[in-house]
Amino acid sequence: MIIHSEETGKGYPVVLLHGYGETHHIWNNYTNKLSPKYRVLTPDLPGFGKSDALPYDHSLDVVANSIYDWLKKKNISECIMIGHSLGGYVTLEIAKKFPNIISGIGLLHSSALADTEDKKLGREKSIEFIQKHGVPKFIESFVPMLFMEENRAAYSAEIDKLVEEGKKIPEKIMTDYMLAMRDRSDSRDFLLEFEKPLLFIFGEKDTSVPLARSKEQIKYIQQPYLRSLPDTGHMGMFEKEEEVYKAISKFIEVTLK
Repeated sequence: MIIHSEETGKGYPVVLLHGYGETHHIWNNYTNKLSPKYRVLTPDLPGFGKSDALPYDHSLDVVANSIYDWLKKKNISECIMIGHSLGGYVTLEIAKKFPNIISGIGLLHSSALADTEDKKLGREKSIEFIQKHGVPKFIESFVPMLFMEENRAAYSAEIDKLVEEGKKIPEKIMTDYMLAMRDRSDSRDFLLEFEKPLLFIFGEKDTSVPLARSKEQIKYIQQPYLRSLPDTGHMGMFEKEEEVYKAISKFIEVTLK
């Protein structure tokens, strides 16, 4: 299968993974800034963007295997990996399965905690909505909600682009990944054992990963690099671009020292 990706710059590999219903394009402004110092790679996860879908389900386990195989084809034996939301779940899965390839982890609006029962129910309702009304209708309602309400007007152009890209994703991909997120395991024990640097960026107004849930995880992180984003929803890479870039840039520097 083909994993489509963009690659810029030279130096130590930094891999940026997008979230649910997104593509590698969410990282465009970051690759431009990071590529003068690093080799920056931004793949489309299987089934999203221009990447092939997997021939079976898209569980986090098999998605992690496919990204690992892609890294090997790129001759990458070690990298820093940073993931937004779903991309963070995939990052954690890769770090669990293939620890030697990861020198540092970044979780951006993501979580090491398993879904609560309410969250699982919400994902199941989303699947029902997608199957009944289709992906375009779902994406039109889903994407704006990721931004803090007061920020939506200012980022209407970004929201429109995300919606247009998201509408193209096949229904099975959307429902498969929703199930994968629902069924993922709790990773707190892994955090307790993970002794490498971990960047944890969270939005104080994030309704997808509420602030209390984000704070709950901090005590499990052995080498935490924390960045709390006020007045920010689930899309800090847009809502607080400069702050997120600075946090990522500093984290890479510290990790490579």
